[in-house]
Amino acid sequence: MSTMRAVILKRPHEIAVEEIELITDLAPDEVLLKVELSAICGTDIHPYEGRMEVEDDLRLGHEFLGTVVDAGVGVQLWSAGDRAVASCVVNCGFCHMCRRNQPGACVGLRIFGLGLTTGGLDGGQAEYVRVPAADLSMRRIPEGGAGTDEDYLMVGDILTTGYEAVRAHYTPGDVVAVVGAGPVGLCAAMSAQVLGASKVILIDKIASRLKEAEAFGAIAVNADETNPVDAVLDLTEWRGADVVVDAVGHPSALATAIRLPRAGGSLAIPGVYNEETLEMPWGEIWFKGIKISGGAGNITRYMDEALALVVEGKLNPGRMVSHRMPLSEAAEAYRMFHAREAMKIVLDPPADPPSVPVPDQERSP
Repeated sequence: MSTMRAVILKRPHEIAVEEIELITDLAPDEVLLKVELSAICGTDIHPYEGRMEVEDDLRLGHEFLGTVVDAGVGVQLWSAGDRAVASCVVNCGFCHMCRRNQPGACVGLRIFGLGLTTGGLDGGQAEYVRVPAADLSMRRIPEGGAGTDEDYLMVGDILTTGYEAVRAHYTPGDVVAVVGAGPVGLCAAMSAQVLGASKVILIDKIASRLKEAEAFGAIAVNADETNPVDAVLDLTEWRGADVVVDAVGHPSALATAIRLPRAGGSLAIPGVYNEETLEMPWGEIWFKGIKISGGAGNITRYMDEALALVVEGKLNPGRMVSHRMPLSEAAEAYRMFHAREAMKIVLDPPADPPSVPVPDQERSP
């Protein structure tokens, strides 16, 4: 029996890297991908913290890229040796919502590494992963483009998630306010810049993350020092932002974000919420006519746009990678990421080099 290493969530706050069976039997629409890079995402922290109820021994990870090893008999676009990044969200492509170009609302939606409630796909923080609906859910990593592997890695999740949060709601010249300067928030902010926002305002409490936002032109607001609602009003002639992004997925962030849109403005919520109920200012929301959107990202709808901007060097999310660590150190990587000691951690399955922080000069534009 062939085996491989994979990152396993044993219980909240307990990560193990274990040898598990490598299943090579493929469904007709699947490919077997040899993982070359994977990353820890903020959504992974929900089961890690115990905020999301999942089964025991969950195999984590939904942000990964690699090389095709084998393809099912029904796969048309992929062959052994092709390098690809996979969407974190797999949709069927055939249902009513997929035909309406809303893959995030697919009735058969599945997400890698988040358990049975999201389709039961094994995660990609491993040496190999099976990718279903491969012709629909994967994109080829181009040769010769401006992007690095770290840039392309994020096209399958956080870059496209942040890009969609702005792209789906904005008009060129809009003011975009982002709550949360983590990786998704920074991706939303850099996307807003590329898409033509007149101002991009990024709200957080961590000085190093706000400094990163300022490096690519965003206006940083430290919520520990300035009331973010007042700051946004001051910057918009007291209208409020045209587009607001809650990139955190925490009730305290939402309480701020909901106060920021102008009348008729939009609030996009790519941050993941598991709470059954939340207190909201419904009178204000109704009178202002705020449009609220959330749910799983329409990743396969927007991946090509995000990928093209990476290829041309206009989006470079890989600059957020603060640490590269071997797969064997996944437990420490999760601890660091949860403690906000790292901006973005990339795990390297094929080799086990010593873990290293990425020097600041490697992360400059």
